[in-house]
Amino acid sequence: MTFTLLGATVLGAGAYAKSPSPTALKRCGYAKFTYGRSGVYPWRMSCSAAQAVVVGSANPHARVIGFGPGWDGGAISISGHYWVCTGQMGDYNCGYPYRPRKVNGEKGYKGPFTEDVAYETCSVVDPQSSKCPNTVEFTQP
Repeated sequence: MTFTLLGATVLGAGAYAKSPSPTALKRCGYAKFTYGRSGVYPWRMSCSAAQAVVVGSANPHARVIGFGPGWDGGAISISGHYWVCTGQMGDYNCGYPYRPRKVNGEKGYKGPFTEDVAYETCSVVDPQSSKCPNTVEFTQP
């Protein structure tokens, strides 16, 4: 019994040590998104590329690979590459590359991404002043 508890503790500590820690992303600018001005927070990509992804994610004519029930968003074709774009309530992100994977029998995706951009709709995040924060917390899926 003691060895079982010790083994479970070691495995739990190992899993905890491998879990991704949040990274603070700095706002590099703004982009006009579906619900208004959004703060753009790139991860491993340039600000101009991140802004192009945010604008491209709102393209109503883009090809989209929809995921199964319970998923918000899907994989969207932006400049010839499929990005996983998801979010709600003013807090969104798009990650690349999209790698398909079945999740509970439904179409989903596999991470981690090599590039990502978080974006927040300023008027939703701070309705009083419509300002977006200088940094946001980001954790890779």
